[in-house]
Amino acid sequence: MAGNQNSFKGFAASLQKISLGEKLTILVTLVALIVGITFLMKWALKPDYALLFNNLDLKEADQIIQALDAESVPYQIKAAGTAIYIPSPKVYQWRMKLASQGIPSTGSVGYEIFDKKNIGLSDFVQKVNFGRALEGELARTIMGIDGIDFARVHIVMPQERLFQEDQQQPTASIALKIRASSGLTRRQISGISNLVAASVEGLTPGNVTIIDSKGNILSNPWKDETTAGLSSGQLDIQRQVEANLQKKAQSMLDAVLGQGKSIVRVTAELNFKQIDRTIEKYDPENVAILSEERTDEAGSTDGSATAASGGQLEHSITNYKVPKTVERITDSGGNIKRLSVAVLVDGVEERVTDANGVETVNYKPRTPEELSMLRSVVENAVGYNPDRNDRIEIQNIMFETGKPVSNFQEPSMFSQPQFWFNIVQKVFPV
Repeated sequence: MAGNQNSFKGFAASLQKISLGEKLTILVTLVALIVGITFLMKWALKPDYALLFNNLDLKEADQIIQALDAESVPYQIKAAGTAIYIPSPKVYQWRMKLASQGIPSTGSVGYEIFDKKNIGLSDFVQKVNFGRALEGELARTIMGIDGIDFARVHIVMPQERLFQEDQQQPTASIALKIRASSGLTRRQISGISNLVAASVEGLTPGNVTIIDSKGNILSNPWKDETTAGLSSGQLDIQRQVEANLQKKAQSMLDAVLGQGKSIVRVTAELNFKQIDRTIEKYDPENVAILSEERTDEAGSTDGSATAASGGQLEHSITNYKVPKTVERITDSGGNIKRLSVAVLVDGVEERVTDANGVETVNYKPRTPEELSMLRSVVENAVGYNPDRNDRIEIQNIMFETGKPVSNFQEPSMFSQPQFWFNIVQKVFPV
């Protein structure tokens, strides 16, 4: 007990020796430390919110909020009321709970529209309801595909005509919102077109138009581009040929110059015309006898001079066959009609150290002999053919490397103002 009193007296004596300014500094520091620890604990204990649902209809968002308020679940509303966030541990529980209540319904009406028995509806209303239900069911099916956040389907069914030649074909349009972190392949887009076409009587995949949320046509972006002059399949083949030739030339240059020292671009013009040829060849040197007919007749008895001399009449018919070879050649197209290759090559960096030990880097361009050698390498890699009027252009240019500084150290997370700004923003939400 006496030891504690002596320690207290010593602390009090030491405190009296400190000036008033130092006392205020210590006091402010302690208060700031206590406040900082309090705010950090509040921030650490604050729940981490995760997305429950987005792209909600305002009516459905209100239903979800009412359900959350009924059980006192905290939530945040973002994206102009179309996105709701709740504490992350409760996200999956509430998704299943709301799904059992049919929320959200994706904003589309499906076949449940016929669950209510409405007596006295006209055929026109029944037809409209069937169209709405079909569009809603297709939209739900499409939204089940990975990478699609939202889908809307519109189907136009023309009226039946008296004459078949006057009958118009049904059409469909699909608007998709694709997830930013993913995309749709051409096979998936084709699958969506065929899915919708198979669900509507008389609809063909060619009459299905698919666009994304930015208005870009996904179903057949080259359908109306007359400048291209090629179908999507032919463009795919052309791109594969260009990519293959570019890879060959680039790998050769990388092996000679090193990575990042050259850039190769290939443009291939392909001939997609299909040609059927039939060639017949005859060999007159090897003639064979096909058939031979010989007739012998004795002399006549009419007292003519021929008969008197005892002559004999002979008839001979020989048919010959000339050998014939028939070749049928079908050229399916896709041959390279012309190649255009552009190559950019970086120069050489020479490091020079002066008498003071200072190192400098000098840029040295490639010599004409080196460019000629590289041109030969590219010609052999892409299969250069002067008879096709192929063109290869190779130029030496200084590349912008943007090399990082070797002594550069990334600053610590705690030394960045953004880190503390985020903490303050979470502690004092606006």
